[in-house]
Order: sequence, then structure tokens, then C-alpha cells
Amino acid sequence: MTYIVVFTGPAGSGKTTLTKIYGEWLRTTMFLNVCQVNMDPGAEILPYRPCLDIREFITIKDIMKEHGLGPNGAFMKAVELISKIMDKIMRNKPFNEPEHWDVIIVDTPGQLEAFIFRPETREILERLQEIGRTVIAYLIDSSMIRTSTDAITMWFLGILLQVKIGIDVIPVITKADTLSKTRENIVRRLITSPEKLLEDIKDSEGIVSDILPELISIAVKTRGAYRPVLVSINNRESIEDLHFVLHEAACSCGDLT
Repeated sequence: MTYIVVFTGPAGSGKTTLTKIYGEWLRTTMFLNVCQVNMDPGAEILPYRPCLDIREFITIKDIMKEHGLGPNGAFMKAVELISKIMDKIMRNKPFNEPEHWDVIIVDTPGQLEAFIFRPETREILERLQEIGRTVIAYLIDSSMIRTSTDAITMWFLGILLQVKIGIDVIPVITKADTLSKTRENIVRRLITSPEKLLEDIKDSEGIVSDILPELISIAVKTRGAYRPVLVSINNRESIEDLHFVLHEAACSCGDLT
């Protein structure tokens, strides 16, 4: 059965670059048939050749012009329009021939709130689930983690994705090679034992001291079987690590190794 990974995360978290690098790694190292799909109607340049490009159907520029909307409004409208034409999209490669592909990688817009949190997105992802085991890789830009508070709140956003979408979410911390020693320590504690982050906020006051311990508790309870992974596009071992974490989530569909 086809394995579908959806890369999502805030703008600049590395979704498009990882779509390229991971796809190349799967082809050259694992010898798998891989199809990369661009679902970002606002993309300007892609570093990979998609086998399906949503811009063939819808573009942000056209929506802005036709509906008199700004960029954010156009992205929200785009999700609605994509949902309406999913039957047409699913009749195209690769979705009309999923048996020909081992892995389909889906690249999504960086406007997380306009894409993932829209109710239509769940409908779109449900269509993908009809043809293959679908997992979400939630990318966290490591440069956005400077304090334990940053780490906890970014992690919690991934939990909300799981609740909202109802699909397994794998936290992926990108640009690991840019981490300073201090920030790397925070990230590794987030990965291995988030409860230890309480030590960093024990002297905080106000809402931080009230809310963050609760968020950490939820993070520990919902950590599940899928560990987060640190990734650098310059480190092939980290790409391999990413693959096997994603493989764990899709193992019920057969061996992808």
C-alpha cells in the first residue's frame, strides 16, 4: 500500500527543501518509486519536479485578482477551492495510480493557519487516506526555539494538529546544524524528556508559571510511540533517521525498507 507523508509547518520551516531532499534520498538510497506533490498554490519556485502541481488548477495570484482578496484571504479561499475540485485532482497522477508509487510526498503552504486549521483540509486529507497510509510530518524550525517556552509552545501546536486532523503527527525539528549548544540542549530535552523543561521555567511568574507546566504534562502524555527527530539537510544520517521514524508510523502498511 502506498505511503503518503504530508510535510507541514510554519513558513520557513523547510518543507519544500525537505520535500526535495527526502525524495532524492528515497530514490537513490532506498530505490523506491517516489512522487512529490506541490499543494502550495502560492509557490514561486520549486527545487523539485512535482508529478502534480496544484498551480495547474489554482494559483494565489489568480484568486487575489478574481476575488479581490489579500494574500491571507486568498490562501483561505484556495483551501476551499481545492476541496471542491478534489475529485478532479484525484483523477490525476499520482493519485489515480497509487499502486505505482511507494511513497508520495506532499508539500503544503507555509500559511499554517490558513491551510491545516481549515475544516476543508481534513476533507482533503481524508481523500489521501483513501489511497494510502497518511502521516503528517510537522516541521519545527529550530531557529524558532530560543527558550524552553518556545520549545513547549511549538511542540503543543503539533499536538493541536493531531487533535484537529486526526492523523498521526510526527514532530520534525529542522535546521539542526544551526543550533547553538544552549538551544540544542533545550531541543534534546524536548525530545527525550520534556518534563525536564520545568526546571527552566520554575522561577517564571504569572500565566507562564500556571500554564506551561500543564502544557508539558499534556506533551508527555501525548508523546506516544513516535519520537520527534532532529533533521539537517546536510546530514544524510538525519534523513535516514527521519525515514525510519516515518516508517514506524506507516509500518502497518508493509515494509518500506
